[in-house]
Amino acid sequence: MKKIKFLSLAFVALLSLNSCSSDDDGDTGTDVDLNLIADSSDHHVNSAALPQPVLTYISTNYPDNTIHEAEVEDNGQFEVELNNGIELVFDAQGNFLGIDDDGEDDFGDEDIAAANLPEKIRNFISTHFAGASIEEAELENNGNYEIELSTDVKLVFNANGDFLGRVDDDDNDDKDDEDIAVADLPQSIRDYIAENYPDNSIIEAEKEDDGTFEVTLNNGMELKFDAEGNFVSVDDHNGDDDDDDDDNGED
Repeated sequence: MKKIKFLSLAFVALLSLNSCSSDDDGDTGTDVDLNLIADSSDHHVNSAALPQPVLTYISTNYPDNTIHEAEVEDNGQFEVELNNGIELVFDAQGNFLGIDDDGEDDFGDEDIAAANLPEKIRNFISTHFAGASIEEAELENNGNYEIELSTDVKLVFNANGDFLGRVDDDDNDDKDDEDIAVADLPQSIRDYIAENYPDNSIIEAEKEDDGTFEVTLNNGMELKFDAEGNFVSVDDHNGDDDDDDDDNGED
């Protein structure tokens, strides 16, 4: 009887050890779904779709610069990064609020050094994304952490360091396009704009991955040109698209 009781206790102890081992495995996140999709706090915005006051402010105060990237924040504000690295912040109506220094918590989002991230987040990344380094880390307005890795993967964690998912970056469909200076546009493009839009200025210029060009003016119009600099079409984002067959809308 004593022998049976001893064996029973040993069996219970063994089960307890296995249970602890399983819990430890869970703590490392071995069963985590790395394919979860999480919403980013910031969403890419086509510069031509920015409120007109934003475009007017930039063309007036930064006539020698173009837009590198534009985002709408989770609080409704717009953040526009120029090609000189300056980040401008506007409210939902397009009124200028100030220049954002990511090192300060002045407009909500705050850059975080990788070493200052919660240990839980750093351990998660080193475990599940070994070999990748942290390119950028931000503490967002909503308290979440957004991490961009050297592999271009973006991860979202909550305030407790729990993994929420990857960012589906499909809204940034022009992320592979190349920003170019106005002076580097083909002369034919600059001549076309000077002739047809003499009262407007170029606020963004991009070379697409297929070699074509896309130019946004400070009135919100988006002009497309082929790889040789020939005009193809114009989009005013009001549903009125003209192409070269329409002679730029003229008879």
